[in-house]
Amino acid sequence: MNKRLTVKFATLTACFERLEATSSQNEMTTLLARLLAAATPDEIGIVCYVVLGAIGPGYSDVNLGIGDRTTAAAIALAAGTDPAPVEAAARELGDYGDVAVRLIATPATGPLPVADVHRGLVEIAGASGPGSVEVKKNALAALLTAATPPERRYLSRLAAGEMRLGVGEMTLLDALAEAFLGSKAERPALEHAYNISSDIGLVARMLLEEGLPGVQAIAVTLHRPIRPMLTQRVARISEILERIGSPVIAVEEKYDGERIQAHKDGDDVTLFSRRLTDVTGQYPDIVRHVRRSISVDTAILDGEAVAFDHATGTYRPFQTLMRRRRKHRVSEVADEVPATYRAFDLLYADGESYLCRSYPDRRARLEEILVGDEHISPAGRIVTGDADGITAFYLSCIERGLEGIVCKSCAEDSFYRAGAREWQWIKWKSDYAPGISDTLDLVVIGASAGRGKRAGTYGSVLCAAYNHEEDLFQTVCGMGTGFSDVDLADLPRRLAGARVDRQPARAMVNPQAAPDFWFEPRYVVEVLGLEITQSPVHTCNWDPERRRGLALRFPRFVRWRDEKGPEEATTAAEIAAIFRRRWGV
Repeated sequence: MNKRLTVKFATLTACFERLEATSSQNEMTTLLARLLAAATPDEIGIVCYVVLGAIGPGYSDVNLGIGDRTTAAAIALAAGTDPAPVEAAARELGDYGDVAVRLIATPATGPLPVADVHRGLVEIAGASGPGSVEVKKNALAALLTAATPPERRYLSRLAAGEMRLGVGEMTLLDALAEAFLGSKAERPALEHAYNISSDIGLVARMLLEEGLPGVQAIAVTLHRPIRPMLTQRVARISEILERIGSPVIAVEEKYDGERIQAHKDGDDVTLFSRRLTDVTGQYPDIVRHVRRSISVDTAILDGEAVAFDHATGTYRPFQTLMRRRRKHRVSEVADEVPATYRAFDLLYADGESYLCRSYPDRRARLEEILVGDEHISPAGRIVTGDADGITAFYLSCIERGLEGIVCKSCAEDSFYRAGAREWQWIKWKSDYAPGISDTLDLVVIGASAGRGKRAGTYGSVLCAAYNHEEDLFQTVCGMGTGFSDVDLADLPRRLAGARVDRQPARAMVNPQAAPDFWFEPRYVVEVLGLEITQSPVHTCNWDPERRRGLALRFPRFVRWRDEKGPEEATTAAEIAAIFRRRWGV
């Protein structure tokens, strides 16, 4: 192993340049493994965060809060010019990193240690209140002035939130496994620790300092979110009992709301979204409900925030609840759209993790500690071993305005598997189309140029599923229908932050399907389709011998899924399962 010295930011940027130059996932892993192996315990977490375009774990409040305008102003200040040339260069180059390299001509003052860069960025993130924008601009300009041209490129990208490296969490975990455990085949133990801590920097530090035993000792901790357990899907209700495998199952109401993980630590309550961001400020009413209705001092609940009309006893649509997504006038909108919290799982209580307890045990304890009322309660459910009972409960849910049902194993090993998508949980929603019992959540990785009445915008978008094992996004369809005129006109603005000038490293695209424009895998879209078929063009579940993948026929836009991250999209394995069920192969 390399001798560990203080890592210079120039070392990171040299690695970043090589990452951008390769499309090989194995080479990316090797490059990152070498970088991580040379880091010190104090630096390795910082390196992990920066590789992912952050300065701290995703759930933390340590956000730069700069944006394009302040980044442009900082570049202008460092270059000794006004913002107009910066904005012109940004329009030409499409990348503030390239703009900084072109316009800032001052010589570097010396090599920047990673720790010093991180310290400066944290200070920028901490600036708040009147005059904070000016403080952020000046501090970033000072870093840019001291940096070398390559360092300026990545400092600017980091500030603007667009590193463009194509590295995801699973690739980074592969690199950690290769660097410290000898092979990326050892990733599962690291992935588990990441799933229960949501902090890849913590996993890296423990691995470097204490080895695998230290990683395995990482435990569930209050105010640090657990990556949510996910559901599978089936083609027919009759498959549910067979797939789950337990004699009886719990059939819970499925809500069209926002998944919320609630952490209670005495009177201190923190709420995390499905994407593990802190949304405590958006739901002051749920904070009050959790604080007064949970009878133990410490607890972590998994549940759903829903807009429920108490007058009519019906659930209002997801779009209604999304009016709560704001920084200002929160209390006023909360009065207009009150949120109800339906808890469907207990992950921690009285200082003890419940992840390795069976679902029946977790549910029983949840019902003991939750003093429910019309504002907060356990999710409605039945327990049955009968397909007719499942169907009847499903129909009653649909009549009450719910999305459908989630069926859960009641077996002794029905543990809460953080971050996993297994057959312990199966969702069933309305039949949207023959052959597919649910919509798909896909990631936009490209777009075609609009023509005719779509000139000036995009004509269609290229959508991909997530291959978790390979950490790749594999194409499933090109989609141009279902968009309203407003949706179409807004596509360039919505996708602008993810646009890049070449194929992203994690995008697996057949040259025949290559789009006119490329996007980093960032935005998730819900798609309705007819069926999954074999395709010589699309790369989902690609068979190199038969040169065939799987594709979605007649895709149609439903809505954007801003609450989901790209790694939470429908997986390639799910699409393969849908295909096998549909065609009996």
